[in-house]
Amino acid sequence: MKQFAQTYYLLQFIICLICLSISCGEGGNDNYSETNDERNKEPEITVSPITNLEAKSTQIANQLLITWQNPNTPNLLGVELSYLQKNGGTHNGKQIIQGAAGKTGNYTLQLPQYGTYEISAIAIDNYGHRSSAVTVIATPAETTVPFSWATLADSCTYVLIEQFMNKSKGTFWSTPKDMSDESTYIYWQQAHAMDVVIYSYKRIKDTNKQLAATYRTYFERWYANHANNYHRNPSDETGFLNDFTDDMCWICLTLIHLSEATGDEKFAQTAKIVYDKYIITRAWTDDKGTGLPWNTTQNDRNACTNSPGCLVAAKLYQRYEDGNYLSDAKKLYEYVVNNSYNADGRVEEPPLTYTQGTFGEACRQLYHITQESKYMDKAKQVINYAATSDRCLRNGILRDEGSSMDQSIFKSVYIPYAVNLALDEASSSIGKHLITFLKNNAETLRMNLNHAAYPAMYCNYWWGEMWKSSEPASMGAQVSGASLMEGIARLE
Repeated sequence: MKQFAQTYYLLQFIICLICLSISCGEGGNDNYSETNDERNKEPEITVSPITNLEAKSTQIANQLLITWQNPNTPNLLGVELSYLQKNGGTHNGKQIIQGAAGKTGNYTLQLPQYGTYEISAIAIDNYGHRSSAVTVIATPAETTVPFSWATLADSCTYVLIEQFMNKSKGTFWSTPKDMSDESTYIYWQQAHAMDVVIYSYKRIKDTNKQLAATYRTYFERWYANHANNYHRNPSDETGFLNDFTDDMCWICLTLIHLSEATGDEKFAQTAKIVYDKYIITRAWTDDKGTGLPWNTTQNDRNACTNSPGCLVAAKLYQRYEDGNYLSDAKKLYEYVVNNSYNADGRVEEPPLTYTQGTFGEACRQLYHITQESKYMDKAKQVINYAATSDRCLRNGILRDEGSSMDQSIFKSVYIPYAVNLALDEASSSIGKHLITFLKNNAETLRMNLNHAAYPAMYCNYWWGEMWKSSEPASMGAQVSGASLMEGIARLE
């Protein structure tokens, strides 16, 4: 009995110790746990969401073009795109698109079937941290638009505008989104880039009034910003005065083109002032004839200045019927014939498409004014030279004339003027040849466009090869390709 009592009290003592230990331990652990959690708590990492998410239908059935702006998040992996069919649909999926911080992203999403979809985008960094989701609702086209040159022209011109236009100014960058930061001195090229948009406007203004109205906005902004003229003189009320005479000639041709397309006279009136005050006043006459200098510091009088000068004068005569313009056009024509033209149809050395095309168009316009056949004969000869001479061709299509902003845009000058002659002479052998030649060029370019990369579907310097994605795209090359497609659409 005594042994039992001792054992009982010993057990009671042990139990009390255990309870005391547990009690003290719990209290101590509570305090320690709170401090330890605070010390070991990792700072919350936030990933900023993407912005400017848009989903637009394309010309392909059940396809959406998704575009967005990546956040300026360090170590950004990319964006997780997901789709969910609405209205009782069951289709869903996701895809991670890699991209750089702060850059614009795009992805062509092919959906499993027609319907309305919720598109969500989440930014993710390399550590797996995720942003909040941004969503939009979109419905793709139900059927694919059948192929036509007009639809391909729409696509190429869209790429030009989306990738290369500063829409707030209506002017154009040399590389997509100005990635090269080298667009300050892009002036004469602005004329030919805008000409592509003008041709597109003329083609769609009766069928797509909303897009046409957007184009009109770009025209006004381009004009208000003086086509990115880097040389501004306070005494110049037009804003288009430049040291380079040929630059002003190209700009004047586009200003006249704008009035022809829109019916707004202010553009042509501005061209008239620029020509009257700053272009023809630079001409002088000597034993070589009356010609325009290339710029204000050199006395070089070349075809790439006098050909567009002749064309401006002819266009102003047609619009205002002032005999002085016709007289100027004839004098400048004679200067080119006597100093730059060769009997085989070559205009200057080396023969370049833009010079061949511009002098040919000046001759064609003089023919329509005077009805003198010598002008049309010259027009046929010099434009056809570029379509037949191996010096202007590579494998039967227009060659790569160089990768600079000047060189890459040359073909965009030639193409519209070749189309004009082809339309004038559609029933003649030379007209038929030009139509076939231009279509062969267009088919070649069509086969070498990376349609899957749309809207980064860039035209190459030479249309016989696809653009290499490792290189920065060129506004000049895109303008030349888009000009070809707009030209074929006109022929179509």
